Amino acid sequence: MQFVLVLVALLLSNPSIANTAKPQLSWAINAAPPFHIVGGPFDQQGLCDQLLRSIQKQLPETKHQLLLMPQTRIHQALNKREKLCFPCMIHRKEPTKTAVFSTPTHWYRPQGVITREALAHHFNQQFGTPLTLEKLLEAQTFKLGLAAGRRYGELEPLLEPYRKNGLIRSGDDSPVALLKMIQSGRIDFMLDYDIILTYMNKTAPEQAKGLVYVPIAELSQPIAGAVGCSNSDWGRQQIKRINTVLTKVQADPNFRQSLELWFDRKVLPAPSESKPEKKQ
Repeated sequence: MQFVLVLVALLLSNPSIANTAKPQLSWAINAAPPFHIVGGPFDQQGLCDQLLRSIQKQLPETKHQLLLMPQTRIHQALNKREKLCFPCMIHRKEPTKTAVFSTPTHWYRPQGVITREALAHHFNQQFGTPLTLEKLLEAQTFKLGLAAGRRYGELEPLLEPYRKNGLIRSGDDSPVALLKMIQSGRIDFMLDYDIILTYMNKTAPEQAKGLVYVPIAELSQPIAGAVGCSNSDWGRQQIKRINTVLTKVQADPNFRQSLELWFDRKVLPAPSESKPEKKQ
């Protein structure tokens, strides 16, 4: 008993000993290539896997805990304001009920329709070039597939009336599973980034044959990715810390290499980087 009291007194009198425990930051990851890749030839080489490693490297004073969770569970946890961050969300200027967001981490070419090549020609003939997604959805002639728990940024208000009728694919690797369903004819189209097809071409080229990405009229500008944390005092504190290191993260050669891998070396610069310099 005397030893315990001495130890407690020592800890209280010596802050350097009492504060040796690192603060913990819990990260959600999910099996959704090429964002997070769990298993296979590109195991842990998803662009969000590398983004997270780069952030961890810049925050060595923090203990980082990785939690593999389905997308639906991640969304529920953030909504419940659990102490959780997710490294790969669509950037929003203002917080939502679900999350608060870091400054942009990288940029995607806008989401579009992914479908079979023959249907792509039909879609463009019937619904315009670029394809007007609203008209395609209103027709209710073709089967849409959506990944469970996935959110689509600016497209959400457009999709909401059709979610009940859309095929919702749960489980791991939902985007890839939806691509396979398009290939087999079970559904006709899905919404996603073109890098999903890049992943399929690198890992299952036979299954990627005949699948194409079709730009949509509703989205013409690049889409920013961001880290999201629960919309709470804790989450805002984590985002503030993460923002302080993002410039170094973006310059990390490993992160740049990951972007080049999945964007086929056509990595989009930040808008400020793409503006020509003013002549003096």
